[in-house]
Amino acid sequence: MIAIQLVLACSGQHGSPRDTAGEADPTETDGIDEDPGVDVPEQDVFQDAGPDGSVDVSSDTEWTWYDGELPNLPRATKDRHVASCMRSRACSSSPQQLGTCTAAFAHVQGRMIGIVLGSVADCVANSDPDCEAITACLTNGEGPTGCEPLVTPDRCDGTVLRQCSRASGVDLVVDCAGLGLDCFIDTSSTATCGLGVCDPATFRADCHGDTLVLCDRGVIVVALCDVAGLACVQEEGQPGLCAGGGTPCSEDVDPRRCEGDLIVGCIGGSTASVDCTSVVDRWTCGPRDGTFGCVPSGDECQAEPLFGTDLDESCSDSSVTFCMDGFVTTLDCEDFAMGPCTDLGSAARCTAP
Repeated sequence: MIAIQLVLACSGQHGSPRDTAGEADPTETDGIDEDPGVDVPEQDVFQDAGPDGSVDVSSDTEWTWYDGELPNLPRATKDRHVASCMRSRACSSSPQQLGTCTAAFAHVQGRMIGIVLGSVADCVANSDPDCEAITACLTNGEGPTGCEPLVTPDRCDGTVLRQCSRASGVDLVVDCAGLGLDCFIDTSSTATCGLGVCDPATFRADCHGDTLVLCDRGVIVVALCDVAGLACVQEEGQPGLCAGGGTPCSEDVDPRRCEGDLIVGCIGGSTASVDCTSVVDRWTCGPRDGTFGCVPSGDECQAEPLFGTDLDESCSDSSVTFCMDGFVTTLDCEDFAMGPCTDLGSAARCTAP
């Protein structure tokens, strides 16, 4: 399924901003696929709310919350995401399709994993155009360290996160301190960058502007509501949530629907008007899992993180043709300072210069 799941999660639906599982590239759903990667568990990253926006908690809950300052966290952009995909795939031996990497942007943006992997993608996109520099972005400047996929546990070495890629058998290494965060092992044994530890039963999700600070599997993390075109909404003394930000409403009375590229209706107890083209370029509003969300606007092909695409990728000199946003898309490797395209059968990619 290809959709902006952040909109669904913010609305009080149970689930995370994505439903796919597995690993991915620096800019894919769960981490890095053919390169060392970060696993992201299936998780509820937003405070769950009922159709009227109310949060199901006891009135006598003794809350704890995060009262520190938030670091200035970077925001991933689609252009840097695509550049990172083009470059990292050029330095990879994985046969996975390029379209699985570019498709992942909408699945991670706004989430803590998207912030962390977005910083890695920024490094890849801005590095010197050679595989040594690109690999250094994936290993925090260390030499690649081999590991045993699905056996080697996630680790925190101080602020440094280490996680074994199932695809490459090499550790991804990220220093969370570079983001103003620390490294924690959550209750699913996954290493994650975060702000601290917490008890999900008593931690109150709070709004810091349009950033929601919440407890996810025992780790304090953030969600950027405005990345999904939403606002962080909170009544005094109650948990915050990502919601429409307009007037109070009920999803039963004012259900979510499409008006052109816009998602309108009640999201999280307040009216919304989400422009999907602003959330992700070349996306639009469409049906998704019995409701409406942001989906790719093209219908020429389909691509999903990890699971591949229905289009055989191909080369023409320095250009690679693949599926992006539902369109058959051609990009020139020279525009990313990479070498000519190489055809791997159903997959194609640039090469190292």
